[in-house]
Amino acid sequence: MFSTRLLTQFIAVAEELHFGRAAARVHMAQSPLSQAIRKLEDNLGVRLFVRTKRNVTLTEAGKVFLRQALSMLRAQDAAVAMVRHAQNFGSSGLAIGFVGNVAYRVGPQLLRKFRRMHPAVHLDIVEMLTRDQVRNLVAGQLDAGIVRLPIQDAAGLNMRVIDTDRFIVALPADHAMAGRRSIALPDLRDECFVAYSNDRVPVLHAAAAAACLAEGFYPNIVCQAWQASSILSFVAAGVGVALIPSHLAVFAHEGVVYRPLSAGSSNADLEIAVIWRADDTSPALEAVLHTM
Repeated sequence: MFSTRLLTQFIAVAEELHFGRAAARVHMAQSPLSQAIRKLEDNLGVRLFVRTKRNVTLTEAGKVFLRQALSMLRAQDAAVAMVRHAQNFGSSGLAIGFVGNVAYRVGPQLLRKFRRMHPAVHLDIVEMLTRDQVRNLVAGQLDAGIVRLPIQDAAGLNMRVIDTDRFIVALPADHAMAGRRSIALPDLRDECFVAYSNDRVPVLHAAAAAACLAEGFYPNIVCQAWQASSILSFVAAGVGVALIPSHLAVFAHEGVVYRPLSAGSSNADLEIAVIWRADDTSPALEAVLHTM
């Protein structure tokens, strides 16, 4: 019922509230523009503008139609963008894996940005252990993965670091060191540790052990779990302290306090990377990688 050209003409008059300026804005003479607006009003059966010799104002109906006209143009733009994305990237979508302990920050930020830039590309997002991501990538059942480094058996895969993190200490709230502003890793030498499971989360398990070994001791691991919520529950119960990625500090847990490691603590940094098959050159994957 309303062409893009007619909607653009109406919007120009409604925003300029001056037929001369609106005509210049849409690159046409004033008289044909005035005739087009009167024809639009006749078709709608309402007056959109109040015209006097001195000024032009919108009627209440005109204000409503302005909102709808802007909405219709945005919908048209969105439809065109989605069609073009479908032509460029196809409609089959992408399967992306991620390790659960990056889900609190990195994953949502990247995926929100991608969906804003490429709304027509469907994403299947699956939480998956690192080793399973590698296996599914090699088998062609996954297009990309978000993992913690280092990884093993990476032949045929490309990787790029997309974020860095650092261990912090999770302590029982009544722990003797809970009042400190930061904690030096050697001060935990005699503590019991709640650690990430070596079977399910080997990267974080090994990284925490390596950080302690760099300070001259091996952690006394008395409990292992693979989910952050479980680890923090054991810490709250006083089973031990834990080294966890700093972005998990947003996960408030009763009975647990978080303290940063002192700047002198070495080997406490963590890297998060995107991995993908080296021979995968699909435009959709390229779009995902460009987002990260």
